[in-house]
Amino acid sequence: MGESVWTDRADELLLRTASAEPTPGSGVAAAVAGAFGIALVLKALTITDDDGCAAVRARGEALVERVVASADADARAFAEVIDADGDADAERALARAAAVPLELAAALVDALALARETEPIVKPTLESDVQGGADLVRGAATVALRAAELNVASLEERGAESAPALRERLDALTTVLG
Repeated sequence: MGESVWTDRADELLLRTASAEPTPGSGVAAAVAGAFGIALVLKALTITDDDGCAAVRARGEALVERVVASADADARAFAEVIDADGDADAERALARAAAVPLELAAALVDALALARETEPIVKPTLESDVQGGADLVRGAATVALRAAELNVASLEERGAESAPALRERLDALTTVLG
């Protein structure tokens, strides 16, 4: 992997994801899929290109930035878990490895709301891009929550102080996602 998953060629990223390497894993895959989902929504807004689309598009672009950043953050967080030395270090690393996909899921929940807002304002011929984008975003959010669940459960087993707050956030996002 390069400095960023976003600098890898798509075929290289795909092969590495399918390999025995610890990263990229589900958090990176969720971020990549989610970013592509948001991109489809942005495409529909760009092609429609009317005054009502500009503000929505700006919000979507900010969401893409959050999601893109989470891919590399997830890879770094998982590397910290692997490299953790001692219980305290492991708990900090696990808490970060739970927080990163939770932040990703929160951004993707916001992206779903954006897609719902977008669908009625784009050209009818572009509704399928918005709907398909929303489908990718929803799936990516589900994957991010699954990644977080594993780490939250590990923290709970350890009795970590961070576990209750992370569990509360996880449960809230799971409820919002439906």
